[in-house]
Amino acid sequence: DVLSEMWSFMKEISSDGDVSTVDVIFPSSPLILDRNADLFKRILYPIMEYANNKTAAYGEGIDYNLAWAPHHLGKWPLCNIHPDAQEQMPVEETGNLLLLIDYIVSAEGTLDWLSGYWPLLDIWGTYLVSALPDPGNQLCTDDFEGPSPHNANLAAKGILGIGAYAQLKEKSGDKATSDQFLKIASQYAQYWVSHAVDGDHYKLEYDKSATWSQKYNLVFQQLLGLNLFPQDVITTELAYYMEKMNAFGTPLDDRATFTKLDWSFWSGSMGTDDQFQKIVDASYNFMNQTPDRVPMTDWFETLTPDLKGFRARPVVGGIFMKWLTEEHPASSIAVGEANVSVPSSETDFLSALWQWILSLISGDGIFLQ
Repeated sequence: DVLSEMWSFMKEISSDGDVSTVDVIFPSSPLILDRNADLFKRILYPIMEYANNKTAAYGEGIDYNLAWAPHHLGKWPLCNIHPDAQEQMPVEETGNLLLLIDYIVSAEGTLDWLSGYWPLLDIWGTYLVSALPDPGNQLCTDDFEGPSPHNANLAAKGILGIGAYAQLKEKSGDKATSDQFLKIASQYAQYWVSHAVDGDHYKLEYDKSATWSQKYNLVFQQLLGLNLFPQDVITTELAYYMEKMNAFGTPLDDRATFTKLDWSFWSGSMGTDDQFQKIVDASYNFMNQTPDRVPMTDWFETLTPDLKGFRARPVVGGIFMKWLTEEHPASSIAVGEANVSVPSSETDFLSALWQWILSLISGDGIFLQ
């Protein structure tokens, strides 16, 4: 009765049963943002209300007293977790939300839906400045690999998050604050380059030479037009990923031989068409050759076609990042007839996958072979 419009909640499938996990919503975003940005706002609303201490109106008052964004809302179907019970990922989740909010505002050209949330955004922008340019010993979304202090990819996300906040303030008419935060973001990006560089690539962690990782978070620089990091950083990284590629993909980082499907596609979306195609081909080869016949996984080995874990998770929506990084025409979709036309620049794999998703929605029961 309190809601004036419908909200949507995302369940974290396979990994656990958390509700509206921010670092699951983040990688799932390309598919939903491309198809229905308004729906994506409805996914963000309950998280923002929770962080904004507005839960009492919905049945249970929870005092959210953290300076950073929440990790999730509770265990499905209850959204009642208290701040001290959260899995804390301060830079990760704060950066995720600021980047997503800025993208939606840029795409829609309106700030109206943020009315009442500006004090919250101010808290988050200020927090990122205080936590960076070195995030210290914080968890990031790839927490299944364990702690990674001074993580360069996490730092890049936070720095871009500061840039996103600066853009939001400029769009709101507060150019003074925008200029202040954009200057800080630029200084932090310079720090990042000087501390992460390691010859022909960039490190996994600031203080560990001879390490590397996929810097998939940098794709939001292109999406938001921030230009904080030199293009040479991205060019150098993509070339290195190609060198590290195995039969079924490029590992997530040097700590293991497995990869993540969503993040690999984000990395590939920053590269050349040829680099992107190589990542698509390696991923297709895994899907085609794996003996693990389960709903699509996002976590698998790259030396052998073996499932590592996770299946049927919302994060597989991340493979559509290429649609966001390109200036593409709107696709025509007739779900009832499973009639799909996609931009001619898209790969056959993406086109086939989209047709498969639509066939499931329409009940045609067509599967990728």
